[in-house]
Amino acid sequence: MKKLFCFILTIVIVLTGIIAYAESVETEKGVQIEIAPFLYKSTIYPMEFPSRLSYNIKEKSVQGDYAISRELNDLAYTFVFPAGTTKFECKVSLNGETDWQGVSLNDTVNPSYWPKDENGNIDYSQPLTFKRIETDAEQDEYGILYREYLEDKEVGGFRNFDKIYWRLTYICNGKEYDEYFDIKLYDYDKSEKYTVRTVNFNVAGLPFEFLSGDNVIANQKAAGKYLSQNGFDIVAVQEDFGYHKHLVDGMSGLNHMTNHTGGIPGGDGLNIFTKNMPVYNEKRVAWNEASGILSDGSDELTPKGFVYTVIDIGNGIYVDFYNLHADAYGGEGSIVARTSQYKQLAEFIKARSAENDRPVIVTGDFNNHIHTHEDDGALYKTLYLECGLKDAWIEHHNGGDYFDLYKWHITDLPAWGNWDSVERFMYKPGGGVDVVVSDFRYVEVTDDNGKVISDHSAAECDFTFIKTADFVENTQKLQVTIDSGNDFIYRLKWILRALIMVFLDIGNLPELLKELV
Repeated sequence: MKKLFCFILTIVIVLTGIIAYAESVETEKGVQIEIAPFLYKSTIYPMEFPSRLSYNIKEKSVQGDYAISRELNDLAYTFVFPAGTTKFECKVSLNGETDWQGVSLNDTVNPSYWPKDENGNIDYSQPLTFKRIETDAEQDEYGILYREYLEDKEVGGFRNFDKIYWRLTYICNGKEYDEYFDIKLYDYDKSEKYTVRTVNFNVAGLPFEFLSGDNVIANQKAAGKYLSQNGFDIVAVQEDFGYHKHLVDGMSGLNHMTNHTGGIPGGDGLNIFTKNMPVYNEKRVAWNEASGILSDGSDELTPKGFVYTVIDIGNGIYVDFYNLHADAYGGEGSIVARTSQYKQLAEFIKARSAENDRPVIVTGDFNNHIHTHEDDGALYKTLYLECGLKDAWIEHHNGGDYFDLYKWHITDLPAWGNWDSVERFMYKPGGGVDVVVSDFRYVEVTDDNGKVISDHSAAECDFTFIKTADFVENTQKLQVTIDSGNDFIYRLKWILRALIMVFLDIGNLPELLKELV
């Protein structure tokens, strides 16, 4: 039935810690880098050295906390130097003035870093991108240098320090430039840490159960039971349409929720529930572009989009929380629409973050995978690269590698509901609050008889929020939205609109009937 409606610098340095996320900046002279604002060191997560070229952090401490990172065997980042750059070097120091350690790179020794023209000659008129790929970082000169430099061979482990200093020296159009920046290190053991258990579930609350053969009412009750009995602090759902009452009747313990917008047509099917966390500043945004009326997923028959909220998770920490439902299907119209939708969401996130710097969580049904490079990589290019978000499944289960998913391809398991599924969680820190994925799971939800209740699996993600020394208190005015604004007139307009759209698209009815047979 769903067919009917549907681093510039990223550093991970050998230290018992992890980068939380990277924020794009542009230095005065024009080198684009990504600064990792949160790097952690810890005494309860000792580093192991099984060999010169590999090392990792223990998964759990004796106190039972999950380590901030799993395996750290890379030092991956990207620099983008301005056009005209003919030589550069990157160096690191622990005191900021002396003992600089690093490697010089130029077009003679490493010509592969420079862009080339159609004849294969180095083109100095183009910006220079220097990118260290994670899979190479174990064995190259940088990985070996930094490991040996930071290691304290006298006492074992690593030197104790609070800041890492970086220096970029490069020659551009014959002139030499030096640029400096530093990265603070925070003490993980002494930080305030709060774990929040979240879930994202497309509950498949579509109408016309007599056509689909599903008992939608019973399934909504079973979904409500699952969502309330598994200890979730924050719940995001999609396709919560005309059976909303049955969904919430099956719930208990979820005391805060967004305003329900109703069934089809007119409702967006998006809702957020929380256990003991007030939900503020609710705002619903419909996509500017959508595709399909009687074909291509029928996405134009509902005001699909996203709902934005500010959630108070406690301890002074507020999170910008987004729940979305992107265009379905793989037709040309849907591809164009999804690309536009990701861009629209990214612009909204950047605008909100510019007004109020807070951690960001984005979840929902993205109708898109990473491993197949769907839509020409629009999801990765827009939300990860441009918006600075990280993907919870990729970071937790694939070591932060957004390109090489070979070990998952060969499992013979379909990605849908198992790995790199369309149900995603994205995140980034803000306001002096770091965000780390503690655990991530895809779960097939069933009723009491073992029958699967949705064509989507639920994505369960546990986040750890960590206050740093740079924590900023919220000063924005927050208010609970009482009414969604979808009154009788609004619904009547949507019914008339849908009827007109279906009439104008009647030529696609045979295609729809063919799909349903």
